[in-house]
Amino acid sequence: MKRAYLFDIDGTLLKVQHKVNRKLIQRILERFGISHISVGNIDFAGKTDRDIFSDLLNQPEDELFHQVKQHYLQELERHLSAEDIHVFDGVHDSLDYLQKKTAWTGLLTGNFARAAKIKLDAIGLHERFRFGAFGDDHHDRNDLPPSAFEELVRKSGESFHPSDMVIIGDTPRDIECARSFGSVAIAVATGTYSHDELAACNPDVVLTSLTEFPEWIEGFTKKAGH
Repeated sequence: MKRAYLFDIDGTLLKVQHKVNRKLIQRILERFGISHISVGNIDFAGKTDRDIFSDLLNQPEDELFHQVKQHYLQELERHLSAEDIHVFDGVHDSLDYLQKKTAWTGLLTGNFARAAKIKLDAIGLHERFRFGAFGDDHHDRNDLPPSAFEELVRKSGESFHPSDMVIIGDTPRDIECARSFGSVAIAVATGTYSHDELAACNPDVVLTSLTEFPEWIEGFTKKAGH
């Protein structure tokens, strides 16, 4: 049975050093005269970038939002380097496995599309993904799977069903968004949520890390009866 695999980025594929990303966002807010908010302890896990910045800016007008967005992307491109990024164990092997299977591999992430590219380019992974959905236009992560599905069908020229999409992420929001579209929900405990916390959200599979990635596919396929 053919499947398409969509990966979250932060907490699933990689981790950007806390001091780099948070300080960068803090500087941008202060540049726009917002000094009363400290982003150090705000939970961003599973949120889209549009939702994060809209909340930080208190639901701004479109012009201000886009100004801040552009400054953020420019600063991220200017300051982020490979040394600031930790790639989780199993990521390269998982992507190599999917490439050998010629599986459609994409991204389903709350990152702005350009932010996703900047992060993945820094570690040489951006070209491994052929399609995706991003946080530029969506506040709600649950709006991302339909966008990814539409692009998958358009680019592949093949017929897919929502249940053919496997969405892999590290937060309860990733599980919820997969469930909202009838897709397979795979949780990986490399982010801020533990294995038990993710299991309590009833994903189809919970992984400790992506080092377990190739092995779970055969077991899951047998369990699903495919």
